[in-house]
Amino acid sequence: MRLAILTGIAMTLAAQQAAPQFDVASLKHEGDVASNVTRAGGVRSSGLRPLVFTPTSFSCKTTLLQIFTAIYDVKNYQVQAPDWFDREVYEIDARMPGPTSRETARQMLEALLVERLGLKVHRQTKETPVLVLVAIPGSDKLEEVTPAPESPQIVIAANGLEARPATTLASLVSILWRNAGRPVLDETGRTGYYKVKLLWSEDGGPAELGASMISALPQAGLKVESAKRSLEYIIVDQISKEPAGN
Repeated sequence: MRLAILTGIAMTLAAQQAAPQFDVASLKHEGDVASNVTRAGGVRSSGLRPLVFTPTSFSCKTTLLQIFTAIYDVKNYQVQAPDWFDREVYEIDARMPGPTSRETARQMLEALLVERLGLKVHRQTKETPVLVLVAIPGSDKLEEVTPAPESPQIVIAANGLEARPATTLASLVSILWRNAGRPVLDETGRTGYYKVKLLWSEDGGPAELGASMISALPQAGLKVESAKRSLEYIIVDQISKEPAGN
């Protein structure tokens, strides 16, 4: 057993040493989300920036939670981390030799967090109560749109939502799990873009938004079912809020 543990440690150290590195990188803690909100001419706007990869650079100004979902290709609910992960903002600007693949850039970003924030994580698979999105048997209400629209979006109002002009069911699931109180998985097997328009009563208020969406799904020939699935989680064992010197 001791030999196995030592071998595992040696493999981990070797993997860290072999991880590709950015040519130059800056990682700064920019306070919390509220402190990054700007106001100009009476208009309130966020100072955050999403993750942007190019063959020679990487940049973002966002929370560690959003950075983690990109690094490990998981949903927010699959990251178990300190409660400040979705509140504190970090700005990263990095350069790398081009052309660099997105996967290599991802490894560089992970190595940067290990170096500057002392990141230590492990993966764990757990059986988790979920909702699964499925098509109602015999329903033909889903209308596929081809070719794929250039700028698809989902507009949510107090009494419904509408895909303009169409959406993937994976995108619909992303909205559902943010409001349903537990993970929602797409098990429809449909990968195209579809017209979706759901209407519900405004009476329930914001707290009932998830239930309202779910109750309206049959309008699009869809429904959710309770189930249990094995999901992989990223467990943060160690991380510093303040980065080491740039």
